[in-house]
Amino acid sequence: MTKLSICIPVEPGKSAPVRLCETLLANEAADIEIVVAPYGDVLEGNQAFADIVGRDKRLRTLPPAPENISLAQFWIGTVAAMDADWAVLVRPDDMLEAGIEKLLEAIETSMPDADVCGWNTFTINAAAPRHVPAAIPVPVQHHAIELDKVEMMDAFFHWSDSSNVPKMPLGIYHCAIRRALLESVLNHSGETSWLTPVPQYEWAARVILHCNRIAFYSRPLSAIAQEDYKPVKVPRVIANFPFSGAIGITAAIAEIQCRVLHQFNATWDGYGDAFIRACMIDCMFENDQERFEEKAEAYFIAINEMGVNRLTTSFRPPYLKEPKADRRRGLHGRVMLVDRFLGNATTAQDFYAIARYMLTPVNFIAEGGNLAEMSPSVN
Repeated sequence: MTKLSICIPVEPGKSAPVRLCETLLANEAADIEIVVAPYGDVLEGNQAFADIVGRDKRLRTLPPAPENISLAQFWIGTVAAMDADWAVLVRPDDMLEAGIEKLLEAIETSMPDADVCGWNTFTINAAAPRHVPAAIPVPVQHHAIELDKVEMMDAFFHWSDSSNVPKMPLGIYHCAIRRALLESVLNHSGETSWLTPVPQYEWAARVILHCNRIAFYSRPLSAIAQEDYKPVKVPRVIANFPFSGAIGITAAIAEIQCRVLHQFNATWDGYGDAFIRACMIDCMFENDQERFEEKAEAYFIAINEMGVNRLTTSFRPPYLKEPKADRRRGLHGRVMLVDRFLGNATTAQDFYAIARYMLTPVNFIAEGGNLAEMSPSVN
């Protein structure tokens, strides 16, 4: 059986994943398959992509998804077509390290019962203002460790050490999961599942609840083409729960948490100081004052509806006219801070193409003695 299925849903407005597929298929011996799912006619007329499909049988395209399908169901249809031991999902403008399947083989040897393998990623927003100095952390370590499931659940559901999103690098988006875990997640879905505009976080919630053991590579193995979240009105599923995707990304994730836990007959208890801080950070990312004020008011109303006065009074996000400058460079602890526009890179794919020369080669990590003894850690 093929080692890794790389699933690529091509959403509305996205281009065919030509550069991503060419990179991943460059090694003819790579034990992978690529499953590309088009939304409607997004792939029509792209000759460069058609040429790749014609010459490499490891690349499969699915029939066009109906144009009225939700994003979450579109993702599910894409991953359901996988036919390998492991699966990972990325978007067309992202980048994934070629040869990642070799690292999964190393995990299978060192921790045979691991059913999740995550890694550090670069998150690159092509629309970031060039006049504002910014730093990207490049981890200087490359070994594999085991992440503690309880600590990861705390990081996700209790917002420990988060920004405006939980600090929990698992799921299926830029994270590999075994076939059995994927099937378990889908088999335990119900009528109120997947009602979200941000399916990557519902996958994160369900993977951390269902997984067995978690392996994690310190070395970055991919880059995410980040886009600003656009609020989406979604129907309220859980009565009296005021947070939703209509407010912002933090509220959308809170709604996922509440809904998924409700399905497991558990109560969402993530409403605390860390969550309020995440809501404030989400507001602070809005540099347009009108949008900032609208979002801050929506969060305040939702927080007030939860009925904890102490937390309501602590919600005081400051307005920032532009992102805060970060001029730090060089070695800081276990990361090397580099310029966001390293080598004049704008996109996630351009940045990864340059940054990977600073990283330990995948073959070196997979082949021997540098795979650390697996021990629980989050550092």
